[in-house]
Amino acid sequence: MFQSKKEKIALFSSLGVAGAALVGGALLFGGNATPSDTDASVMPLTYHVAKEGSIASSTLLAGTVSAAQEQYVCYDSSKGDISEVKVKQGDQVQVGQALVQYDVTELQANVDTAVRGRDKIGRQIHDLRTNGQTVDLTGDASTDNSAVSSAQRTVDMQLQDLNDAYADAQAAVDKAVSAVNEATVTSNVAGTVVEVHQDISKSNTSTNQTVVHIVNQGSLQVTGSLTEYDLANIAVDQEVKITSKVYPEQTWTGKINYISNYPEGEQPSSSAGGSAPSGSKYPFKATLTSEAGPLKQGFTVNIEVVNNTKHILVPVTAVVTEDDKNFVWTIVDGKAKKVEVTLGNSDATNQEITAGLKADDHVISIPMDSLKDGQEVEANEETVN
Repeated sequence: MFQSKKEKIALFSSLGVAGAALVGGALLFGGNATPSDTDASVMPLTYHVAKEGSIASSTLLAGTVSAAQEQYVCYDSSKGDISEVKVKQGDQVQVGQALVQYDVTELQANVDTAVRGRDKIGRQIHDLRTNGQTVDLTGDASTDNSAVSSAQRTVDMQLQDLNDAYADAQAAVDKAVSAVNEATVTSNVAGTVVEVHQDISKSNTSTNQTVVHIVNQGSLQVTGSLTEYDLANIAVDQEVKITSKVYPEQTWTGKINYISNYPEGEQPSSSAGGSAPSGSKYPFKATLTSEAGPLKQGFTVNIEVVNNTKHILVPVTAVVTEDDKNFVWTIVDGKAKKVEVTLGNSDATNQEITAGLKADDHVISIPMDSLKDGQEVEANEETVN
């Protein structure tokens, strides 16, 4: 293993001393003496105190600014003709405010018809309950009792049928009233009217003819797609920095609030001899946590996902790899201890340890190949510049 200049000097010095001893021994004992073993149980080393920290890394993405809260009111031919658009472009609207009114002439007529039908049945119920049926008595108790019982059963059955008919009629009234209410389209977003189109054509077969478009300008978000490789480094609630080429000197902050578990669109299946399919794309959303300022809906922006995850950091030189496993040497009570660890990200200086160490562990900065478990070591704390 490569040794430092200091270590080489110490080694050469030791050899020099050993050489002198051999010469002296040869002279003294006529060359028959053997050198004594050198005590190598105490080794001068440096150690690093493990601390929590983050490797400075980030993932760069692209996205588009969009409104988190917006509403499109599209023409619904099933509701008939539009009689009035109640807002104009630039208006500020509140939740529940009327936006578009469809013609309710026919719908109101349906309500009136349904109400009349219901009320007619109601009058029949009232009459049956008030007057019932007339039974002619013969004076014969047995015959009269039978006639009265039969008439009562008839009344009860008629009343039940009328009650069922009344319930159906009431349902028809409710449906007709609901149709009238739905003919008035209201806002479910508090925001600004950004589009109004009154020249809607019933002959147009498109199902997405926008009549009114409302946007909450204060609820901007950034949407985009992640690759399957990005998913390993990005998670919900991670902070992001947002920049725009239009305003290069300004930065916005945000937070990832949604990552889809499913790729967007259909992905081609791989086949033998064919070209490999392109990587899957997973939609994500990030909310703004700073004032939108000049940022507008539709802007293309760059998103930097910052890694703020904290792990134990050690020098990259402290990690030893053996048989596809990673280890570090720690010092416990003055003795070397070999510890298996799990690695995270790294840079030119530091290595993240995600498992195996804890803060304040003493980790040998540059372990020697000759180290053994339980070996006594002397080490000085590594000076941090």
